[in-house]
Amino acid sequence: MSRYERFAVIFDPAGTGLGVEALGLIERGVDPLYAKDLDEALQLADQEEERVGAFVLPGTLSPELREQALARATPLLWAGAGAILVVAPPRDRALLRALRDRGIRWVLFAPYEPAELRFAVAAALSSEDDLDPRSGLRVPIRLDAKLETAGGRRCGQVRNLSIGGAYVALPEPPPVGTRITLDLSLGERPLQLTAHVRHSLSVPVPGRAEQEPGIGIQYQLPAASELRAIDEFLRERVDSFRLR
Repeated sequence: MSRYERFAVIFDPAGTGLGVEALGLIERGVDPLYAKDLDEALQLADQEEERVGAFVLPGTLSPELREQALARATPLLWAGAGAILVVAPPRDRALLRALRDRGIRWVLFAPYEPAELRFAVAAALSSEDDLDPRSGLRVPIRLDAKLETAGGRRCGQVRNLSIGGAYVALPEPPPVGTRITLDLSLGERPLQLTAHVRHSLSVPVPGRAEQEPGIGIQYQLPAASELRAIDEFLRERVDSFRLR
């Protein structure tokens, strides 16, 4: 069963906004089960035991409620504490150490974007092997980029990046099949990649991971050094969601 066939239980007793954001997860291909009460959340996890793969809770819970939620939810999850995501915890060393000692691996610090929440939930739903960049993993990011086509040079923004391609947000995207040159920087490393457009999105389409006009591109024969730079960047980006 893939990570996108599993449910994520969203426990939000304090009205932190996770409930509203859970609706956005549906549009981005992740199925949430939402509950404001801990007993209700655990009942959902128990009823859907074969399909619940992640448990999401706000990092602002009281210590007592947090400990109760973690202790009771962990045995119900297929990957135990490794399938729990803590959203927007305070950057408090004692708290983060306590979460780490419990085996929590995934954390999403504020401020964050909807695409980052989707990725973090998907990470909690996944196994470690599924998070290898070589598997085709698409990592959410915001990187300014320049695109050059036969029609001229334009500015866009890379919204997700993988070892084989990217999604670049830009108005009036070029059609499928267009050959482009993409200039961007990964940290201090400038890259110029040749690619072609695999899909083009002119208006937002419900149910897609990409929620704005742009193009999905596939690289064309990048050099080994370029692939290595992309792979290293993706690994660093995935690690930013891990609790260390």
